[in-house]
Amino acid sequence: MRGGVMSTRLLLVEDDVGVARMLERGLAQAGYDVDWERTLQDAVAQVGRLAHDLVVLDRMLPDGDGADLCAALRTFGHPARVCMLTARDTLDDKLRGFNAGADDYLVKPFEFDELLARLHALGRRGPPERPELRRDAGARVLALGARRVTLTRREWALAQPLIDHRGETVRREDLLAAAWGGEDKVSGNSVDVYVGYLRRKLAELSEDIRIETVRGEGFRLVQ
Repeated sequence: MRGGVMSTRLLLVEDDVGVARMLERGLAQAGYDVDWERTLQDAVAQVGRLAHDLVVLDRMLPDGDGADLCAALRTFGHPARVCMLTARDTLDDKLRGFNAGADDYLVKPFEFDELLARLHALGRRGPPERPELRRDAGARVLALGARRVTLTRREWALAQPLIDHRGETVRREDLLAAAWGGEDKVSGNSVDVYVGYLRRKLAELSEDIRIETVRGEGFRLVQ
């Protein structure tokens, strides 16, 4: 624990080297573990590799608008709080940032102490709520945020008990009954094959939704 901040990992996305170095040094002194990236592409790679609690995000980056990264984080249910730090100062700019999912918006030039106070306030809020997994039985569609996947009839039948009892182990026999009913000549590995199909489709929604194998018992959906 340093400077009143406990194990808070922060991603700084800023292409201005002078500003970034000043922020990196000041935030580290305040106790944050800082990862600095200069482009959207590199920031996306960092987000996929490490678990960040906070993101300080410029809008005007060499390869695009930081608001697009913020929107992508929200679509995938990423729990980080986002503070945009940018010279784009019109009302439309601010609305674009907040509509993309930003938790705060600070305009350059800025006072470092104000940024620090805002980040401390965001840290006290905890992570934003994760989007709920939604079901459309008529279309056999699962949705999370803006992401949607369509399941086959068999995949849909297999998914229902796993979703209904998420976090709990569902026995292999119960999954067989749900997806194949009383059909004869169902091979022993049919559940494994279709769980594999379902895992791939759930991965399209979010890496945070997965089906775990409980050896000797069955499977468990965790989110």
